[in-house]
Amino acid sequence: MKILTKYLLKSLLFPLFYCVLGFFLLFIINDLFDNFNDFLDSGMRPLEMVYYYSVLLPPVTIYILPVCLLLSMLYSLSQLTRSSEITAMRAGGISIYRIVLPFVCVGLVATLFVGFVNEVVAPNAAYRAEQFLDFQRHGRTEDIYYANNIALKSGNHVWMIQRFDTRDHSMEGVELLRQRDDGSDLVKIQAEEGRWLDGRWWFLNMTMQHYDVRGDLAGAPELFFQEEMRDLPETPQTFMSEIKDPQYLSSREMLGYLRSKKAISDGARARLKVDFHSRIAAPLICLIVTLIGIPIGAHTGRQGAFAGVMLAIALFFVFYVFQLVCQGVGKEGWISAWLGGWLPVILFGVVSPFMIYRMR
Repeated sequence: MKILTKYLLKSLLFPLFYCVLGFFLLFIINDLFDNFNDFLDSGMRPLEMVYYYSVLLPPVTIYILPVCLLLSMLYSLSQLTRSSEITAMRAGGISIYRIVLPFVCVGLVATLFVGFVNEVVAPNAAYRAEQFLDFQRHGRTEDIYYANNIALKSGNHVWMIQRFDTRDHSMEGVELLRQRDDGSDLVKIQAEEGRWLDGRWWFLNMTMQHYDVRGDLAGAPELFFQEEMRDLPETPQTFMSEIKDPQYLSSREMLGYLRSKKAISDGARARLKVDFHSRIAAPLICLIVTLIGIPIGAHTGRQGAFAGVMLAIALFFVFYVFQLVCQGVGKEGWISAWLGGWLPVILFGVVSPFMIYRMR
């Protein structure tokens, strides 16, 4: 790595670290003000509080990181501009694109990181945090951690589950009906309990009844004390996608939910489609604020940091208001769902490279 790249990265990453840390602390303090009385009344222990914030912070990162990235970008570039370092670099024959390359790379890494968190970590973490907070407030485990009377059709499998534990994914009162391609019954499986162990389902105290092509019983039922169900494609996430509110689903789970739910209204489907596209587009905000922050940070460097911060706040306000408006009109069906989720990203993504080009 060249000395110039190291120097530019250092000028950005240190402010970014302190900015993220500061925003996290502010968020935790604000959340404590809202929930501290509930924590005291429930007798929450310090380790439980650490667990709560460890699952609460990943979803918050999606919103905090773009803000911190823009603020640190403005600070770094304003400092470089005020000390005439960018001017010196360009006078030395270094192109503006070479100067901004390390900043763009940080924006790309932040985009990939937010994309991973948004898809893999945040949905389940937000769901766990909400469950934990409900438990501290109400203390009714049965109402919070258990789902009752689940009915699910997955391919040729029809499931009926009396009780499902969302913590360890154990099941009670399991009934599974396997059907042929023509819809006739093939096998009916009943089990007192189901456990997810080593990447597959295990059924306890199971009864298996086969049916012939006419739907009549094919022999006596088979009894099993414990049986490993290797050929079941359904995973705990299949049932969690059915149980959780759609706001706690990843984009992949949300797409599966939309495909499986044929009976939901057009309005509900439009709202879910907008949320689906907005979730996919959200990580790109990091790259957009990077591209916007580069020319603005260089331009406001001689006007002081305050001007850059105010401009950053104004830009974020405009972006998020525009995003909310696009999502709202998309959910109302006035524009297509994908446009409601992607239009703010497309518009700002087109404008920001042009702003960098004008720095030449």
